[in-house]
Amino acid sequence: MSLVKSENLTKTYRMGDETVRALDGVSLRIDPGEFVAILGPSGSGKSTLMHILGFMDSPSAGRLRFEGGEVSQIGRARRSWYRANRIGFVFQAFNLLPRLSVTDNVLLPVVYGRSGIRDRKSLARVALERVGMTHRARHLPNQLSGGERQRAAIARALVNSPALVLADEPTGNLDSQNVDRIMALFGELAAEGHTIVVVTHDEHVAGFARRRIRMHDGRITEDSSMDV
Repeated sequence: MSLVKSENLTKTYRMGDETVRALDGVSLRIDPGEFVAILGPSGSGKSTLMHILGFMDSPSAGRLRFEGGEVSQIGRARRSWYRANRIGFVFQAFNLLPRLSVTDNVLLPVVYGRSGIRDRKSLARVALERVGMTHRARHLPNQLSGGERQRAAIARALVNSPALVLADEPTGNLDSQNVDRIMALFGELAAEGHTIVVVTHDEHVAGFARRRIRMHDGRITEDSSMDV
């Protein structure tokens, strides 16, 4: 069974007297364990697609299934639950809360998404071990390098063992050395069975993925697997 399956997704916006079609009939399938890069310039629709896949927005038309269920039939509260428990998010700006330690930042999805967890610290420790950040567990975000901040953000995305990790331009604020480290980490996570979808405009970043989906003007123009 596919993890994500969309059929003819369309997303339109009103801008004054004009209708902007951000997505124009997008159909795709993502299976468990895939490492996918969605590639395209600004305005291509890639971020809109990611927001819909992550339950942060709804399509104007078309169908989306997640883990076999029809997303249009899921209510607002249940969508929030999915975002907290079944989907992990990694952003370009890291989105770490500056007054919280790395451990407490990693635990935010647990605080908002799960109840009855007795040993939350152990969840954070496991996630931080996975990204090589246990030695920074007590530090604040402003005490970390850019690459360390992104690794902490990836640990936060992994803490609830989500079915899908969505990364929106995750290397945009990093130098070239850390770009390669972060993308290699995503590759390792995919090899372990995590489903990773990276949205990027960068050909180099997309080259780390096993599958590349290229978008232009709201449509998929290329969908190919690569040997990497």
